[in-house]
Amino acid sequence: MSARVLAVLGLLAAGALGLLAATQPWGSATLQDGRELAVAGQDVAGGMTTLSLATVALALVVPLAGPVWRIVLGALALLLGTLLAVHAGGARTGVADALAALVADATGLAGSAQQAELASTATTAWPVLGIAAGVLGAAAGAWVLATARRWPARPRRAARYERSGSGLAWDVMDDGDDPTR
Repeated sequence: MSARVLAVLGLLAAGALGLLAATQPWGSATLQDGRELAVAGQDVAGGMTTLSLATVALALVVPLAGPVWRIVLGALALLLGTLLAVHAGGARTGVADALAALVADATGLAGSAQQAELASTATTAWPVLGIAAGVLGAAAGAWVLATARRWPARPRRAARYERSGSGLAWDVMDDGDDPTR
């Protein structure tokens, strides 16, 4: 597998995992009356969706870029991945506060009275997967930076129309060759 393909797949996987983690519940609370309340990742870490979408867009642009732009985009991918990991890690600590706010909204109680209304609380592994998405994105960005100069050059689109001799497509067609291939 080429370095370019690995870079693109790494960035796509990081963006997809970040989007998935942002949309899943990071914590839940069950009240005494049986109601379940959940906090989604995007409620706690709103920037994860934007950072993940930017990573996916970057994965689509990197293979089209020239050598200099690959370096710039690799640095951007490294930055996006780092920001995604830091943002998910920082928001992970806010899950308990977000659950407390949800319980307060649902019951109208706060403090020790609120604790009496809780049957259970739970957190999920999605915040850790959000951090992993950021680490994967940063690693893919570092991979782009390390390998971008060795990627094969993309052929110019106009090169298929360039011909020796007069360079006219008519002359190529006279020779029995199709200039559009």
